[in-house]
Amino acid sequence: MSARDLLLGIDLGGSKILAGVVTADGKILSRAKTPTPFADGPDALRVALRDTSIEALKTAGAGRERLAGIGMGSPGPLDPEKGVILRTPNIAVANLAIGPWLERELGARVTLDNDVHMALYGESRAGAARGRKNVVGIWIGTGVGGAILRDGAIVHGSNRNAGELGHMILDARRASPGKPNGTLEWEASKTGIARHVRKKVKRGAKSKLARFVRGRSHGKGVAERLHSSDLAKAFFAGDRPAVEAVERSARYVGIAVANLFDVLAPDLFVLGGGVATAIGKDYLSLVRSVAGELAFSTELSPVRVALSRLGDDAGMLGAALAAGDRARG
Repeated sequence: MSARDLLLGIDLGGSKILAGVVTADGKILSRAKTPTPFADGPDALRVALRDTSIEALKTAGAGRERLAGIGMGSPGPLDPEKGVILRTPNIAVANLAIGPWLERELGARVTLDNDVHMALYGESRAGAARGRKNVVGIWIGTGVGGAILRDGAIVHGSNRNAGELGHMILDARRASPGKPNGTLEWEASKTGIARHVRKKVKRGAKSKLARFVRGRSHGKGVAERLHSSDLAKAFFAGDRPAVEAVERSARYVGIAVANLFDVLAPDLFVLGGGVATAIGKDYLSLVRSVAGELAFSTELSPVRVALSRLGDDAGMLGAALAAGDRARG
């Protein structure tokens, strides 16, 4: 067996870091997960990424000397060639050269790409998009990310950051340069859902999510971090503000899907991320319904939308497999 026979995949999200050790043929040997220190700056983030990776290696019973490559997915925009996170709306870092730093710490070449690029690549190799050549991925989590698979390859574009679907402007009345207002992410993300619930609570509505969305102005301290599992519990319990916010999110995603279908007409849309996977079939049904109603031409092909099959593993596995492709040259 080759001394360097394993791959490490890292998925950096606004809420969590997931690292996993993967074989060359895509078998996941271990996982390690930690909360993302999203507000604590670059040093804390570097340490969290390294330590989560080392924990995954320990769980797999493997040392760094066995790594053939490391793949990492991160929110962007990025400079993939230099391994730099240029900036990200939900994590307090900018111009962070994380690729070179991890290479020094872990002893293997790092392949950096957008987190949803990696997730859609994972789905195309081993998940819901397997066997499909033209696919659009939309990941609804803390933010909203996207990716486009065209003729079997991820589209990177001239700026290496194509696929930022969350920053499509869907409400021109609220659009403002340099601000997220009116974008798909502003309306449909978990952050947007929390914002909508907060408005309802301030107006007197009762919600199980109140403690997650309150602000200092309420005199009750800082709000807790809203997790997708908490959102799902409230939604399925019939919590009115939660139901309204989730339905609103799904409607905006459905509008985006219809627009993208009119432009690209892909074989399939894949929905991933914490919000979509936690709510599951109910969220999928809402998106399908809106997209089917609003798409311009469906006579020869319907709008096909599916949930991610790999769930939390999509980005981590896709990153590892991308690193393996690069290692093989």
